[in-house]
Amino acid sequence: MNLLISLRSEILKTKRTASLYLTIIAAAFGPLMSMLDLILDGVETKERNMILESMFTSKFQMTAVALFPFFLMLICTLLPQIEYKNNAWKQVLASPQTKGQVFLAKFINIQLLVVVFLVANQLLMFVDAVILHFMEPSLHVLSQSVNVLNVLNMLASTYVTLLALCAIQFWLGLRFNNFIAPVAIGFACWFGGTLLAMQLKSDIALYFPYSFHVYTSFPQFKSQLPTVMWQSLAYAALFLVLGFLDFRRRRMVS
Repeated sequence: MNLLISLRSEILKTKRTASLYLTIIAAAFGPLMSMLDLILDGVETKERNMILESMFTSKFQMTAVALFPFFLMLICTLLPQIEYKNNAWKQVLASPQTKGQVFLAKFINIQLLVVVFLVANQLLMFVDAVILHFMEPSLHVLSQSVNVLNVLNMLASTYVTLLALCAIQFWLGLRFNNFIAPVAIGFACWFGGTLLAMQLKSDIALYFPYSFHVYTSFPQFKSQLPTVMWQSLAYAALFLVLGFLDFRRRRMVS
């Protein structure tokens, strides 16, 4: 059984869970809040000529601070927990696939849902723009230009900086046979990491994976973003290797 077949199996199992619904709901939360903000507070004068680009960039950056990391914590815990919940580890490991294929297929499946989150978020933000266009035609929202390269760069940098958190939470999701512990650890580290960077302004935040989301969302940290992205990739590789070694040596008990 090759990796593609293992991945297909993971996708089929995901369809039987609430993961896809969770992904769409989480992706819709930011655009919904942005739409309510525009309805209640209107558009600031200084943003009237760049409201469309602002919706795709600065509005998403607020999502990247809290909602996106929390979504990753949930999804990286939910999907590895499927076998624990269904008492199916013996069945999975008895199938003609290696532990390496199972491990990679699960991680890639999570990345597919992350892509769905990002695409759905941007599409729903465009729906906001269409609604705003009909609410206030004088803004000519849909006629405004958008730097697509800038938007793609923002999405890519956000994804890369959170890859370390994703790899760590994925390992925790496989390591624990309950849902609460990995989410609690992730949330505590995310909260602590945010405080380190935003309130304490500690140099430790630059090396703490759960602080990395801050560097894509606030202008004062942007100069350090390239360093953080490389560190995130290194952390992701390290924790995926450690996670796989731990997964391979353990006797999985449902």
